[in-house]
Amino acid sequence: MDSIPHIHLDEISPETAKMLARGCKQLYLNIIAMPNGRAILDAEWEAYQQRKKGENKND
Repeated sequence: MDSIPHIHLDEISPETAKMLARGCKQLYLNIIAMPNGRAILDAEWEAYQQRKKGENKND
């Protein structure tokens, strides 16, 4: 089951979009501040890219 939320920015108010952006930035900064945070993010990004490539092969 896909648990990744998809948010269409054209369907939310500018104030809500700004609040969402601030929350995403804070989450990113918190992860980067963790021990090995950058390595964790890099590994997750690579795993995401590999999954994405796998999905495109089925098209």
